[in-house]
Amino acid sequence: MKFYNIRLNLEWDEASQTYSVTSPDVPELFTFGHDLAEIQHNVQEAIDLFLEVLDERGEPRPAALQPVEMTELTLPVPA
Repeated sequence: MKFYNIRLNLEWDEASQTYSVTSPDVPELFTFGHDLAEIQHNVQEAIDLFLEVLDERGEPRPAALQPVEMTELTLPVPA
């Protein structure tokens, strides 16, 4: 698994009982998930597919999608 240092916005959708996920750092990113584990998996999958398309087109990867080394994951959660 690769790690990226990007901000994620999660918005709860009562009707579908899922979080929609977008990123101000990667405007093309949109996915969803029921919990943090599913969100992490879906975000990684969406990023991998987006990078695959960029690579096929010969387009540069955005600065926010340069892999970083990470030893822990910190998610701020408002009170």
